[in-house]
Amino acid sequence: MLLQKTILFRLGSRNFQWAKVLGAFLAIITVLMLIKSAAVMFDSWQTVRDFNKCTEFSGVKDLANLSSSEQLLAQLRYEDCKDSLYEITGAQIPGAETSLTSRQAATALASPMAGFFFWAILFMLSLFLLFNKTVVIPIEEVEQVSRPFKRK
Repeated sequence: MLLQKTILFRLGSRNFQWAKVLGAFLAIITVLMLIKSAAVMFDSWQTVRDFNKCTEFSGVKDLANLSSSEQLLAQLRYEDCKDSLYEITGAQIPGAETSLTSRQAATALASPMAGFFFWAILFMLSLFLLFNKTVVIPIEEVEQVSRPFKRK
């Protein structure tokens, strides 16, 4: 035989509405983090988009036609392009590759987009808390009644 009890966890009361206070603070934090994650996402998109232009500008593709000092300068510019891509997106370009593959571009953009959507979902949750006076969460507790043992 099972005994079921339902316990109600109530967040908020008539005197003080904890749900609205928690929702307001969460809304402020999530709006700030949404702005930050959107900026990171757009920086990542711009860096991935402009990586091929950066490598063309460096002149690393025409190393044979350059003098030794110009070759060194082209390699330094190319390393700067690779370093900025890594610092902003976390994507690494192997050795002598001068362009991004579509897989590398997708991987570089996935993390900033996931962060943006995470904060967007938390913002929706904060709006839910902000516009409700009380939040009631039913918690079900199941107890199993033990039968008495007979001694012989």
